[in-house]
Amino acid sequence: MVYVSNIITAAIAFPFVAIILTVPLLVYHYHRYGSLTILRSVILYSFMFYLVAAYCLIILPLPPRSVVAHLTTPRYNLVPFTFVREFINSTHFVWTEPSSYLATLKQAATIQPLFNIFLTVPFGIYLRYFFKTSFKQPLLLSFTLSLFFELTQLSGLYGIYPRPYRLFDVDDLLLNISGGLLGFYLQPLVTFFLPTRESLDQAAYARGQKVGYFRRLLALAVDYCVLGIITFAIAVIWRLLKLPTIHSEMLQYCLATGAYFLMLPVFWRGKTPGQSLLQLQIVADHHPRWAIFWRQLLLFFIVIPSFQLWRVTLDAAVASGQQHFDVYLFIIGLSLLPPLLFTGNFLLSWVTKRPQLFYEKLTHTRVISSIHPTQQP
Repeated sequence: MVYVSNIITAAIAFPFVAIILTVPLLVYHYHRYGSLTILRSVILYSFMFYLVAAYCLIILPLPPRSVVAHLTTPRYNLVPFTFVREFINSTHFVWTEPSSYLATLKQAATIQPLFNIFLTVPFGIYLRYFFKTSFKQPLLLSFTLSLFFELTQLSGLYGIYPRPYRLFDVDDLLLNISGGLLGFYLQPLVTFFLPTRESLDQAAYARGQKVGYFRRLLALAVDYCVLGIITFAIAVIWRLLKLPTIHSEMLQYCLATGAYFLMLPVFWRGKTPGQSLLQLQIVADHHPRWAIFWRQLLLFFIVIPSFQLWRVTLDAAVASGQQHFDVYLFIIGLSLLPPLLFTGNFLLSWVTKRPQLFYEKLTHTRVISSIHPTQQP
């Protein structure tokens, strides 16, 4: 029941831990293949869930610190195969009496070694199936994972407790390594009905050749995050150097956006950091640098600002009352044209599955995938 409750705890904690652990893996695979299939994402999530569940099983339940402080139990066992002697001495197993088998399976001397073996069986399966490791790698990685678990216990959960509340056992290392190797050999049987890793890669590469709006928006989101970090760092340094403050928000926008979204793609072969991460590239039919320059200028200095311009103009019209209201109304109408044109063009290209927007047609540019079949392993 303790093991089951620990797995339930992992299931509750998993959505939060997955944000930290799984997202980097998903980003890496998106960068490498240009897409994420549902099955690949599920496999990565399940792998992280397994690691979280295994970790919970070796540290939970957490006892009170006051109880741990008064423990007098041994801290470690460095004698190998102690579990064999305990099994012989404390179980009711009799080879010639089948009636003793079930009772033996219920005893701690049997459950504990079996648990340590089965704990790392999934690890060996994942290593061979998804990460395509050879025999030596599961041997080393299973030892590393087991050693991490044992040192976590020996350190009293990294010093949170005054002493270990679980035993550092060399037998656990041996059994965990055995479990990892067992999973390695069981992998073909366990994953018999699943597609091979090669077929997963081929499907991902095939999808990665296509450039969808989700991929482009994700690259844009990454770029704005990177730009935010850069501008924050510059602002801190600017203040430390006590340089004159730039009060104009428009000037700040022009400097930051112009440097990042305008000049960077021009001199970096049509890429921004976000596009590079997502394996995207802006290309042009003629005069690529000038074409990219005008494309980025239209997008980031006309289209995107226009979504805010009409609201600013409307606020100014309301604040002015009836004075020059017709002029403000005319400006609002003009400022609404770019966002309306962009929205209509976006919906039309999405329906017709032709992801080239009007500012790209005007500048004879397009966004392509920089993933090539030669990148396949």
